[in-house]
Amino acid sequence: MERRMKVNKWKFIFLLIGLAAIALFSNSYFFPAEETNKVQRINGFNLVAPPQAFPIDSLQKIKAIGTNWVAIVPYAFCNAKTGEINFDHARQWWGEKPEGVIETIQMARSMGLKIMLKPHLWVGGQGWAGDLEFESDSLWHLFEEQYSLYIEAYIEIADSMNVEIFCIGTEIRKSTQSRNDFWLELISKCRKNYKGKLTYAANWDEYENIQFWDQLDLVGIDAYFPLSTEKKPTKEQLISAWLQPKEEIEKVSKKFNKPIIFTEYGYESIDYNTMGHWMLSKDSLNINFENQRIAFEALYESFNSEKWWQGGFIWKWHLHSFKNSDRSFKAYTPQSKPALKSIENEFNRHF
Repeated sequence: MERRMKVNKWKFIFLLIGLAAIALFSNSYFFPAEETNKVQRINGFNLVAPPQAFPIDSLQKIKAIGTNWVAIVPYAFCNAKTGEINFDHARQWWGEKPEGVIETIQMARSMGLKIMLKPHLWVGGQGWAGDLEFESDSLWHLFEEQYSLYIEAYIEIADSMNVEIFCIGTEIRKSTQSRNDFWLELISKCRKNYKGKLTYAANWDEYENIQFWDQLDLVGIDAYFPLSTEKKPTKEQLISAWLQPKEEIEKVSKKFNKPIIFTEYGYESIDYNTMGHWMLSKDSLNINFENQRIAFEALYESFNSEKWWQGGFIWKWHLHSFKNSDRSFKAYTPQSKPALKSIENEFNRHF
C-alpha cells in the first residue's frame, strides 16, 4: 500500500510538470504573438477638442453607434524656428487644455468608454509636425526638453485617471528617424510614471523606420496610405490596393511581436479621396459621400481577418454642433453621412 502511494505521488508530480511544460510551450509556440497580446477590438474615434464644455449627449451619440474607445487630443504649439513649445495656454480651446481633458475623460468614463490620451503638436507656420526639423543640436535639445514637459504633464493626468492607452507622440517623423535616444529616454520616463499601455502614432510613411517599437505595447499607425489615383475607385480596387501595405504592416507586427492599432484612419467625402490628402486641392473637388463609405468598407474587409490588427480610431468626431456646409461635408468626419451606417454595422459586429 505504501509503495503504491509513492508511485502515485510521483505520477502526480510528473503530471504537474508535464502540464506546466505544455502550458509554457503552447503560449510561446502554438499561439501566435497576436493571440497572446490580444486586447479588445478598438472601435474608436478621435474627438475634436471643443472650444468650451459640451453636453454629454454628444458622447451618447458616439456610444450609440457601437463606439467603445475615444482618443482625446490635447494640443501643444511649437515654434519651428526656436523649438519652444506652449501648452495649457489661456487662448487655447477648453478641450485642448488639462481642465477640458480631465472633464472629457470623466464624461467618457461615465458612459463606459475606454480612453487613449493622444498629445498632438501643431507647428507654427507649417502646421504638420512631420516636417519639423532643426539645424542644430541645441535647438533639438530645447525642443526635446520642452516636449518632455508637455508629455509629463499629460502622463500624470493619464496615470491618475487610469487611462488605458497613452500615445507619446504623433507623426513627428524627422525626430523619430534621427533622435532615437531621446524617444527611448522619454519612454523610460513614461514607464516610471504610468501604469497603462504606451504607443506612438507613426505616419504611414514613418512606421517602418521606427526603432523603438520594442519598448512600446502597441504599434500605432496613422493609416493614410495612398491607395488609388481613381476619381471613384471601387471597393474591389481598394481591397486589392491594400494588399501590399497590409503585408508590410504585418511584417512589422511580427518583427516586434506587437499588435497593430490605427491611431488615426479615415477618408474625406470627396472625389479622389484615397489618393493622398496632401496631394489634393479640396476646394476644387466635388463632395462624394459614396467614396467615403466605400473606402471605410474596403479597409474593414481588408483587415478584419487579421488577428494582429486590433482596430483603431477614426479621424474624427465633432463634439460641438456639426455645421452643414460644403466644407464640413467634405471633411473627414463621417457624421451625418452614409459612411456612418457602415461604421455602425462594423462596430456592432466587433464590440
